[in-house]
Amino acid sequence: MPAHPAGVQNCVAGPGYKHRTHNPSPTTMHHQNQPLLDALNACIAACEHCATACLLEPDVKMMARCISLDRDCADICALTARFTARGSEHAPHLLKECAEICKACADECEKHGAHMQHCKECAEACRRCEQACRAGLSKAA
Repeated sequence: MPAHPAGVQNCVAGPGYKHRTHNPSPTTMHHQNQPLLDALNACIAACEHCATACLLEPDVKMMARCISLDRDCADICALTARFTARGSEHAPHLLKECAEICKACADECEKHGAHMQHCKECAEACRRCEQACRAGLSKAA
């Protein structure tokens, strides 16, 4: 059996090819992404708490959009955290979407934050997560 698959030893990189001389280790990547992962996990916890607390409010129908966005936000943050933690090449796509959903969730929670502490805390966590996702996107670019 040849040492290389057929044709590989004869491959020539095209114009504009840049050979990477250093790939960060998984440990280095993890430490570099820790603030982002912390923000994502804090947002998940805040959104889950907020959705549960909203379900206990007297007028649950009024809280329907908040609950829906809390659930969407927690889910996209969880997926984004997993992709980021493993250094997936698809993480930037999720970071962009995550930032948008965090913003929408924060905007909605802020409408109720003056009279519902759980919404106020969720909005704050979502804003921090949105900023962390945007910062992560700028690093990936």
